[in-house]
Amino acid sequence: MRGYPALLITMLLFLTIPPSSAQFDVSVAWVKVEKNPVGEGELVRVEAKIVNQNTEVSRAFAVSFYYDETDDSHLIGRVFYDSIYRYRIPSLIWDTKGKEGEHTIIVHVRDEHGSNYGYASIIVAPTKRKNADVLITEVYYHARPHRNNEYLCIANTGKEEVPLYGWYVTTEPWKRADAQNRIVFPNVTIRPDETIYITQNATSFSFESGLDADYEYYNCSPAPDMERNGKFIMANDGGVVCLKDPYNHTVDVVVYGDAAFHEGWAGKAIDGVGEGVVLKRNDSRDTNTSADWEYNRTFIIGQSDFQPWHGVVEGAVAFCSPDCSYEVISEALENADTLRINLYMFTNPFIARILNESTASIQLFLDGNVIGGIPMEERWIAYVLNRGGEVRYMLQDEEGGIYKRYRYNHAKYVVMDDACIIQSANWGMTGIPPDPTYGNREWGIIIRDGNASAFLETVFDADWDPGFQDSIAFDEESFTHGKPPADFSPLYHCPHGEYTPRFSPLAVESRCNVTIILSPDNAEEELLALLDGAKEEILVEQAYIEKDWTGGVNPLLKKLVEKNESGVRVRVIMNYNPGYHSTSAMNREVYDFLKERGIEVILQGDMDIHNKGVVVDGSKVLISSINWGENSVRNNREVGIVVENEEIAGYFQRVFEYDWGYAAPKEKPGSVE
Repeated sequence: MRGYPALLITMLLFLTIPPSSAQFDVSVAWVKVEKNPVGEGELVRVEAKIVNQNTEVSRAFAVSFYYDETDDSHLIGRVFYDSIYRYRIPSLIWDTKGKEGEHTIIVHVRDEHGSNYGYASIIVAPTKRKNADVLITEVYYHARPHRNNEYLCIANTGKEEVPLYGWYVTTEPWKRADAQNRIVFPNVTIRPDETIYITQNATSFSFESGLDADYEYYNCSPAPDMERNGKFIMANDGGVVCLKDPYNHTVDVVVYGDAAFHEGWAGKAIDGVGEGVVLKRNDSRDTNTSADWEYNRTFIIGQSDFQPWHGVVEGAVAFCSPDCSYEVISEALENADTLRINLYMFTNPFIARILNESTASIQLFLDGNVIGGIPMEERWIAYVLNRGGEVRYMLQDEEGGIYKRYRYNHAKYVVMDDACIIQSANWGMTGIPPDPTYGNREWGIIIRDGNASAFLETVFDADWDPGFQDSIAFDEESFTHGKPPADFSPLYHCPHGEYTPRFSPLAVESRCNVTIILSPDNAEEELLALLDGAKEEILVEQAYIEKDWTGGVNPLLKKLVEKNESGVRVRVIMNYNPGYHSTSAMNREVYDFLKERGIEVILQGDMDIHNKGVVVDGSKVLISSINWGENSVRNNREVGIVVENEEIAGYFQRVFEYDWGYAAPKEKPGSVE
């Protein structure tokens, strides 16, 4: 017990030591910024020196950095320490984005005496430039397996050059600039109307798109590289792609799929798309919404985007099957020096013989995935013609990593010298029958004009291009597409039917305004415009019509109903062949739909209608390969031509009227009116 008073005395003596010698005492010696002035959007380091006035006492403390005001909304950040001996020099990065103007940096530290402050001034200079008119115009984020060819395209939509030095693209724009992943542009300038394609792998990109990339960002090929910081992969489910200037200003942004982001973007994200599909901006107007990216068509990587071709021609020959198509086409082929032929199917040995005996330069492009497989007749024709010419298939082979640009290469056209043929018919015995008593109803036309043929030649060359992964040269050793077995020989037999030929070819020398249209590039808009322009009458003759498309009723049917309700007379002929169960069921459904809405319609069961034509007001006519199904309009490669000429329109109107009358008086058990 005697020791306690001594201990108590010792403690009391310690407590009587002056407070300054026992208390925690720190101060802010100075505050610095690494750069002043600084451009708005730059990251600037701010640091301070904190001095311990009493080196005998140390404990944990925090240093707070603010700008202008010492509240949470102006807090730059805090630095924490477990201890201090003589001094500490805390620092952190201040993001000046959105902080233009004169500011005071305030550093605060608290000790047992109260608050201590230090100050530094900084000027944040303006860096925002006027709208640079540089937009993201394409985004390909959902690449096919093992292709590694995600890409994006930017375009200068303005009238001035824009330097891109220091600009970058990020998929993490919500992060501070130094934490964002990025691919950085080199010291280049983008000119007015110029586009720049950027991809992961330029070789793979070219293989599927047919284009040359300007830059790649994973160093896979000889293409110029962009600097890459962090992993740059666009998410398949949804994400953000943001074009930034060197000061972290958003120049343009795209939000897609299940992502949400609102700096430079308003409203919902663009609907997500599937594998192989490209997001494309619909024009240069930028509303920063998903409306800028809405299309009816689906853009598959590698597809073309041609505008309709408009022109005036002064020579044409109208013809139809089964009446006179063989006569017209065989004569045209016999007299040609060059032939570029695009067909869905080619099985007619008589036409093949003409081509085989021709001295013309021949390129034949076929679809490699026709329903039911490639017929032996076509394989034989491809083998024979490939010996003196060139034959290629547009082919899909997913197991082999080959994907088609179009669902089907369904177009039927020929480019020959300074003329072109556009028609609805495949080159089979029913499409181009040597015997005019037998075969399908088809429409066709020869246009004698160098400019029109030059346009179609451009289309042909784009589709044929051997650089595309789906343009496959004929291989006679191929089990499915090559030379048929040695015991195969074509059947040179002309079936004879009950049809009485009625129509001879019509040669016209008068001027014609023509518009060449393509699926999927522009056909939907052009077909709707053709129908919408009708004032008195619309005549439609179609192999089949599909009632429901993605998003609702077929827009072409809706337009027919609209025009009928406005007082335009509408008549529709569709094929009816019970042997074709799917298309007959479609046509029955459309028949009921149109009948219920007061439109005159027949199902033709006595003549095979393979046509895809329209006559408007007796002055315009569409000749095409375009069925009125969603695939045909939006996914296939198809070609059509709208001819504005009363003689030619009158010719096909007479064919239509004959077909209408041919079917009208006849009924079969179980048939529909």
